[in-house]
Amino acid sequence: MSQQKNLIADLGVLVSIGLILSIIEASFPPIVPLPGARLGLANIATVIALLLYGPKFAIEVTILRTLIGGLLKGSVIGLFLGFSAGIASTLVMIVVYELLMNVISPIGLSVIGAATHNITQLCAAFLFISHTGIFIYAPYLLLISIPTGLFVGFASARVSSALKTHLKETAA
Repeated sequence: MSQQKNLIADLGVLVSIGLILSIIEASFPPIVPLPGARLGLANIATVIALLLYGPKFAIEVTILRTLIGGLLKGSVIGLFLGFSAGIASTLVMIVVYELLMNVISPIGLSVIGAATHNITQLCAAFLFISHTGIFIYAPYLLLISIPTGLFVGFASARVSSALKTHLKETAA
């Protein structure tokens, strides 16, 4: 039972970290003048969840942080875009992680997740505006996903490594 309580607490901490990072990121000016282009700092929580706790935990973190974050922002369209892109990118990262666990780094996972997030968000936005012109942003968003994915992946790898060490020390 104690381990279950720890997992629930860890889930709460990771969701909270994701929400806080999302709020902090929203206070930054846009990194480039492209709709939807962001650093994706909240994804650090998802990548850490995947690396330390596995796929189920990563999905739970993504669902909770995107739903709560979307509700806090008060935008139905934003909630839909964030939720659909968050779930899609997490699922793709899980598949890649499961298939290439011994080959791919957290940085590579994050870049793949960022690219998936951007493309899914464009597709979801298309459902609202029904204009194919929106896809003109795709190459630019994919290009932006490389440095943002690298940054998020690097941060996730560093934090995961430190947490893994800490968890081993506390377990001993």
